[in-house]
Amino acid sequence: MEEFEELSPTERISRLLKTVEAGSKRYHALDAALNYKGSWIDLAGHIKEVEELESWKDWDYSSLNAYCKKELQLSRGEIRKMREGYEWLEKEAPELLAVDESAGDDAAKSARPVPDIDTIDQLAKGYRETRRERIPNDTYQELKQAALRGERSSYQLRREFKDAVPEHKREVKPVNPRKHLKRALKALEKALAEIESDEQAADPELAERARKLRDEMFHLVATKDETE
Repeated sequence: MEEFEELSPTERISRLLKTVEAGSKRYHALDAALNYKGSWIDLAGHIKEVEELESWKDWDYSSLNAYCKKELQLSRGEIRKMREGYEWLEKEAPELLAVDESAGDDAAKSARPVPDIDTIDQLAKGYRETRRERIPNDTYQELKQAALRGERSSYQLRREFKDAVPEHKREVKPVNPRKHLKRALKALEKALAEIESDEQAADPELAERARKLRDEMFHLVATKDETE
């Protein structure tokens, strides 16, 4: 029998579906995970319910993340996007979560489809930036409505939200000395190799000084690695 860990995520979920009670909360969550690419909102709703009821404890998992990772075959990033995305929809676009049962799920969702998870993820980030007063609320509302109308992709939102942050409020990434040292060391090693490759044009004194400098830089990089 093929080992469970060697199966693809889809095959793992399909196999687990056969072992749980049909119609149960656990079954519906697995089924939504199987159809995740086309219905992330359904899976996100199941995850929220499992979290609120702490159902993962009944299924012998140590945490919600462990359940999502091992049973639903989701990455940490996908779990975060679903939880934060669903929370954003509840606060900012609850109408997209409302389903007219009398009209049927397909009819209700076709009226105004939920954007893909990456678009919602960018909207959730934009919402947090607005709450931190780093992005003007008018800009956020304009981009939000445009995205919900299908006029903005996740890439466009990321770029426009980034551009909307005033220069004086933008986060400055800290300097990474090790990164610059490694880059300089790589360039020096390349230059030294070129010097040593041409025996006729080679300058022994220059090559020796370059080797010493390389060794000193290598020591600095190694020291940085040990202290971090």
